[in-house]
Amino acid sequence: DVQYSDIDYMERNLDFTLSPKFAGLPALINKIKAEGMRFIIILDPAISVNETDYPAFLRGLDNDVFIKRPDSNEILYNKVWPFLPNVEIDESLPHEQIVERFGAHCAFPDFFRNSTAEWWKNEILEVYNNTNTSQSLKFDGLWIDMNEPACFINGAMGGCKNNLLNNPPYMPNLAYRSEGLTYKAPCMEARQHLADGTPVRHYDVHNLYGWSQTKITLEALQAATKERGIVISRSTYPSSGRWAGHWLGDNTAIWDHLHKSIIGTCQEKGLHSWDRQIMGWLGLGLSQAVQPSFSNSFLFQRQDPAFWNSTFHDISRNVLNIRYTLLPYLYTLLHDAHAHGSTVVRPLLHEFVEDRVTWDIDEQFLWGPALLISPVLKQNNRSVNAYFPNARWYDYHTDTDTGFRRQFQNLSAPLEHINLHIRGGHILPWQRPANTTAYSRKNPLGLTVALDDALFAEGHLYWDDGVRIGTA
Repeated sequence: DVQYSDIDYMERNLDFTLSPKFAGLPALINKIKAEGMRFIIILDPAISVNETDYPAFLRGLDNDVFIKRPDSNEILYNKVWPFLPNVEIDESLPHEQIVERFGAHCAFPDFFRNSTAEWWKNEILEVYNNTNTSQSLKFDGLWIDMNEPACFINGAMGGCKNNLLNNPPYMPNLAYRSEGLTYKAPCMEARQHLADGTPVRHYDVHNLYGWSQTKITLEALQAATKERGIVISRSTYPSSGRWAGHWLGDNTAIWDHLHKSIIGTCQEKGLHSWDRQIMGWLGLGLSQAVQPSFSNSFLFQRQDPAFWNSTFHDISRNVLNIRYTLLPYLYTLLHDAHAHGSTVVRPLLHEFVEDRVTWDIDEQFLWGPALLISPVLKQNNRSVNAYFPNARWYDYHTDTDTGFRRQFQNLSAPLEHINLHIRGGHILPWQRPANTTAYSRKNPLGLTVALDDALFAEGHLYWDDGVRIGTA
């Protein structure tokens, strides 16, 4: 349904540019959109300053949008993704050496400032509305990354000045504890400004950097597309969910990360992207397919479902059809989260807090209050020991009452099967699936009514056109 494009589409990883290698991207985006699909591009906050003609930096310089050193009023420089112009990069070197030798000096926008907000929006609009149609990218959503903010040089080019701020007396017991607060982060004494002009130290607002970028990114997106759109951010903070979803970072296609992703998703309590958790391992992919967002990596061909044989194609298709069938229920949960602050993915304890057994369960999860998901999380396992809290539970696939209640049960879990159970007392809306959501939404809707012990069930459906701003 959605094609995501990482920084490869950019010229030398420079925001708001298009690489000659991706000259066909605008036409591809238009083709995808004509087929009812969507396109999301990535943007990083760091802006290269080693350019002779880079409008984004020059306009940012004119509008004084970048984080500064407090003592000299000079821009605080670091290194992130952008590469220097006119250099041949030796990609056989370790990443750290590539950054040190070929990385451009970068400046970080101060997103708290009104001038920065306007500059950022204008740059995004320039990409979308470029009068040169061969350069115009008609994206539907924006993916913002590296916005903790993260960088590859500790502190800054030339070092930091305030040792007390950068190496405070107390440090969390983390792997990089000895590096201080500037480990892959800017100097803590760097100066930013709030919207009213009040100067603040980066030390005081570091955890709000992604938060400060999120709202204005959504505003820019909606100004460009005139539709609701979506922003997903790697760095979030309480209330970020009002404007954006959260993705968990560069998880890889390993079993341990599958388990940790469930924990991370439940902790964040909202919409998340499970990026780079791929269908290369069957059990992993089947479990992933019932996450709110599910994507495939560009890194390895063998991690794409199309790479495998026809048997795996059939398994993948059947599992993804379950996901598409349940989209009306998921869409309703997401609306509820937006309107009321409720949760989409939730641990069992959220629904059964008085059952102490649920407090320690992090290998199962719920969609909303009604759908229990019990995935396989260990390689080669073909069964799962699932806990059923005190409720009536129906097998999603057969509609039969399991009779399981307040007990662990060993469930068969062959490669082609996800263990899904519906909680009695709830009604799940569903829709006959199609190749994309654009076509699915034209199909008939249905209801699955799961009665509780009192032969009662309730539920609700939120439905709109999916694109207009303000209808939710």
